[in-house]
Amino acid sequence: MLRKKLLFIAVIVAFSTITIISINFRTYSSKNQEIYIKYTVKTGDTLWSIAKKYTDGDPRRLIYEIRKHNDISPIIRPGQVIEVPILNK
Repeated sequence: MLRKKLLFIAVIVAFSTITIISINFRTYSSKNQEIYIKYTVKTGDTLWSIAKKYTDGDPRRLIYEIRKHNDISPIIRPGQVIEVPILNK
């Protein structure tokens, strides 16, 4: 009986340790893979036109990420420097 309890505890500890390591690794990996390009807004630029330069498909996701990362409204001005994330495919 004691042997079964110790085995059960060992399995729970091992599973918990693996889960914690896995969560920390995913968090660490995803943060380290983010790459940003600094872009200076030019006259006539819109978030749509900027996003189209850095994505092959629909630019809406990239526009969302640009706004979120830079904490900006949809209105941008010439000379403004923004960081454009390079999204993982």
